[in-house]
Amino acid sequence: MRTDGTLALLDRWGRAALPGTVLLFFVLLTLAPLRAPYISDALPLLPALVVFQFSLATPERLPGPLLLALGVLLDLLLGGPGAPVGISALGFVLIRAAVVANRRYLVGVPFLFQWIGFCIVCWGFVALVWAFTTLWTWAPIDPVPAMLQYVVVIVIYPLLAPLLARVRARDPLNIPELSRGGARTGDTTP
Repeated sequence: MRTDGTLALLDRWGRAALPGTVLLFFVLLTLAPLRAPYISDALPLLPALVVFQFSLATPERLPGPLLLALGVLLDLLLGGPGAPVGISALGFVLIRAAVVANRRYLVGVPFLFQWIGFCIVCWGFVALVWAFTTLWTWAPIDPVPAMLQYVVVIVIYPLLAPLLARVRARDPLNIPELSRGGARTGDTTP
């Protein structure tokens, strides 16, 4: 009987650590020296995809401090001289907040609607990062690389989102309730 309790405890810890671990993996993946020209350009936006997907299922397992820490880590890993540190952290928190505020429109709907939701949220993330970087450096920055990253991550989304959906814990909103019978108050049919 004790092993049942230990396994249940390990299962709970694993489920609690999974979103942060997957997000950390994708943050570190942004430094991977891939030889694919367009995919390597989209790597900085892949953590935003992970935040979006896990915020759909279990937003409480992506707490603000974790998003802040991993966003700052991403900025430190990617940032060159003069790059603002903390803008990805702010973007991650805003992505999570936008998804949580609109979960009723994004959970339990066809994949196309989730994809459109991701397109809108990711567009805001890209615009935020580009605008803050432009203001921080006080120099005009070409928006074409940011738009290229956006287009590539939008194209990659249908490939990665189903994989992340299988990895994440099942969302109670996605699981249909068990039928408890169809009788309502006042029904007298047998």
